[in-house]
Amino acid sequence: MALVNYDSSCSSDEQEETNLETFEAPKSKMPKLSETAEDKKALPCAVSLLGAKNTGDVVHNAHADDPTEHDGRVRSFKHERGNWATYVYIKAMSDQLEDMQEVSQGALAGVVDCLHAIEDLHISLSRTVVLQYHHIDSFVESLRTTLEVSGSFSISLRRLHIYTNAERTRTFIALKVDDMYFEKVHQLMAKVDGVMKEYRLQLFYEEPSFHISFMWCLGDKVAVLNEHLDTLKSAINVVLGDSEAISLFIHEINCKSGNKEFVFKLK
Repeated sequence: MALVNYDSSCSSDEQEETNLETFEAPKSKMPKLSETAEDKKALPCAVSLLGAKNTGDVVHNAHADDPTEHDGRVRSFKHERGNWATYVYIKAMSDQLEDMQEVSQGALAGVVDCLHAIEDLHISLSRTVVLQYHHIDSFVESLRTTLEVSGSFSISLRRLHIYTNAERTRTFIALKVDDMYFEKVHQLMAKVDGVMKEYRLQLFYEEPSFHISFMWCLGDKVAVLNEHLDTLKSAINVVLGDSEAISLFIHEINCKSGNKEFVFKLK
């Protein structure tokens, strides 16, 4: 029986590569088959296999604003995905303000239709601006840095004033901050404006009027309400008592962006 030499029968990798490069396959002696008419048929195209491309318009689920869902109020700007309505304010919490809302509805019954009490009572320190979602965190941190070095203080409000929004679609009954505290509130507003400017957002009004709106109605009712302002003052003075003013202690500033709320504590 002959012995098999495995070492000599196994070539190295290098040899295998050389052999593969220089190897030529022998020419086939089989006759070449001729192409039939069936072979020459074109392959089916993608359209015939997958169907024609749908060129119709893509339907986007855009948010449709319905004023009837929120007492007839109309958005100041269009709702768009990724845009967050944002504003900075001082929250106002007072039992006297709630009592004023109740007596106002009684005093103005029959003067204007559908007079509404405002739930989130506040003093605005900014306009409502549109902030991109990815800017919210840095925007809030900028506000925190600039506001939390400010000290707490007290204010009083006593003068009634009638306002309307820029579009004149809503009218508001408000109490104005007393003149002696105007500068304190203005300093906070200026700090907020500094952050707004940093993000190229709209600044607050050049001649601000700091106030708490506590009632509102649809339409421009400024003239009508001014005619009955004395009647309203008499009713509200009963609530205010001898001081004829509401006092508030300001110890924090708030920011709302979409459904997110942030609080900045003053010193």
